[in-house]
Amino acid sequence: MAIGVAGVAPATAQLRRDGLVQHVGTARSGDALIGIGVARVANAAFPLSGLTGDLTSAPVIHAAWAIGPRVVFEMKGAARQILAIDARDRTPAVALDPAVLGETTRDVGDFELSVSFAPLGGPKGFSAGGHLAVKLPNSDETKGIGPNTTDVTVAALFSWISTRWGATGWFGVGILEAPLQSFEQNDVFAYAFESWWTPGGDWRFSMGARGRTSTRRISPLGAGDLGEVRATIEWRRGPVAVDAGVGRGVTEMSGDWNLRAGAALLLAGNP
Repeated sequence: MAIGVAGVAPATAQLRRDGLVQHVGTARSGDALIGIGVARVANAAFPLSGLTGDLTSAPVIHAAWAIGPRVVFEMKGAARQILAIDARDRTPAVALDPAVLGETTRDVGDFELSVSFAPLGGPKGFSAGGHLAVKLPNSDETKGIGPNTTDVTVAALFSWISTRWGATGWFGVGILEAPLQSFEQNDVFAYAFESWWTPGGDWRFSMGARGRTSTRRISPLGAGDLGEVRATIEWRRGPVAVDAGVGRGVTEMSGDWNLRAGAALLLAGNP
């Protein structure tokens, strides 16, 4: 299979960097994407460490590959995160690294591996399938900005796609490892939804939400609810895509406003 730089192609036939939901079934077999970006979240809260502040993630890496006509594999995460500490709990639940006593703390971010598939339906109209994801524990909880847990998501995926607009999403179960209790987990309702519109040519606008809601009345510390709504604008020219987005957290752990931006190189597989 030969892979080369993609030429100009319809937006509905390409993968997306930092999308809330990947549009499975619209990419050709062998298509790939390599993206890099930056993100900043205001007033993010970390219950394990008791820290609150503005979190900057850079570079944010995103790679996607259509390993089949209706199957997409993804890898994404932040190679580096820096938290500017605004407030701290004097009695954190975990023992923190002495370096966290300063005004900032930094650590590698967690990376997520996922596969999404849509065997039912066609590239346009209704389609259905599934979404499987695992978050790898790359972060160190002693640095204050990561739970150091392995989390798994199993979900059903649905899409409706036309020439200029579409809506796709998944919902299912997230199995979260409890950071402080061995052999303990917290099951959550996990969801993601995104709708998009392509007014013509090189531009695309999208809006959506992603998060999780605990099935317990009281969640284990560090495994609580997350939620975000986001709007994104994307511009494409040939093999290059540039995007920028703004989001709003709807839970304490999700922070307040967040800003994202990045670029991606699109690679074409089989025509």
